[in-house]
Amino acid sequence: MKGVVVPLAITLAVQAITSMAMIAPSVMAPVAATELGVSPQGIGWFVALEYWFAMLSGLACGALIKRFGAVRVCQISVCLAAAGLAAGTGAVLPAVFAAAGLIGSGYGLVNPVSSHMLASAAPPRMMSLIFSIKQTGVPLGGALAGALVPPLVLALSWRWSAVATALLCLAVALLIQPARAAEAAAQRGAGTGAAPAFFAPLGMVLANRPVLELAIVSMIFGSAQLALIAYFVSFLNLELGYGLVVAGLIYSSAHAAGVAGRIAWGAVTDRWLSPRVMLGLLGVMMALSGMGVAGFSAEWPLPAVILVSALFGASAVGWNGVYLAEVARLAPPGQVGAITGGTQFFTFIGALAAPPLFGFVVGVAGSYGKAYLAFCLLPALAGLRLLLNTRRA
Repeated sequence: MKGVVVPLAITLAVQAITSMAMIAPSVMAPVAATELGVSPQGIGWFVALEYWFAMLSGLACGALIKRFGAVRVCQISVCLAAAGLAAGTGAVLPAVFAAAGLIGSGYGLVNPVSSHMLASAAPPRMMSLIFSIKQTGVPLGGALAGALVPPLVLALSWRWSAVATALLCLAVALLIQPARAAEAAAQRGAGTGAAPAFFAPLGMVLANRPVLELAIVSMIFGSAQLALIAYFVSFLNLELGYGLVVAGLIYSSAHAAGVAGRIAWGAVTDRWLSPRVMLGLLGVMMALSGMGVAGFSAEWPLPAVILVSALFGASAVGWNGVYLAEVARLAPPGQVGAITGGTQFFTFIGALAAPPLFGFVVGVAGSYGKAYLAFCLLPALAGLRLLLNTRRA
């Protein structure tokens, strides 16, 4: 257990800060969109572009690990996120597109490199828990974005809040430099080996049916997760009338529940349930809680809104650790980073498609709530299929 502490600390910090960088533009959207001359729903296209670049960088991660080492790839990821946040302050659309590309490219490296580092360090009996603890960095980053960015926007401006987040990214890159120095010394003695071809990770996934099934489920769950991440603040602020700070705090509560959920689901999976059963139950849970979110109105008491938001966050944000640990178990020896990048390609298809599709549904239906209701259907079907298939097996 002792040998996993440093890799877990590094990957958790990198996951949290890159997640904050990914989510911060969505929190700024109600204010920044007006200045850019676009509607707040346009943030969906920004998020989709982030995930498009994340899909591609994830495929390249196996080769980058071979070439530079895992810790250096972690540093590259946070520096790309910082550069993207800084580029977005240009407040013209070409700079905004560049920001999405840079932030997404950094984010896409995190899961594959983290799985590479943790798969060899985590005790087999604790894989789901260790991976889930690392994955708490995603809701932790969301909680930080929801709690810190709105006050910064109101006190300074959305541009300076982006700069402040970029500086936090650079600080993480500096903090993990000692681990990079130790890794470089080890690499000089061991060599790096041959880097895999760019599209090899996709071939690994397509050739492994259990991994492919998980990848497709992750694509569906990822779409529900992005519906929460990309539009929840705008839903609370613009449709339900909550102030930006209160909306940010409700958003943070959903991500905080995701932190607790990820740890709980990982521990339960290691002790009592198979990963597929746990993922099936979470699919049903995110569908039911998403239906509750769809029913929000201005008459709902605030505690009830927070409770339902927390249940949605615990499921829609809480599934990834169990999923990534199972992918790592099924990966060929020495190929955890590459095959994680391949499955992530499918995950991010859902993440890429969900924001613009959700925005389209909002425009057609005239309501964020109706869009959330529509996005509940597929997670329910995917969860029930996993449960039924596991029962037959």
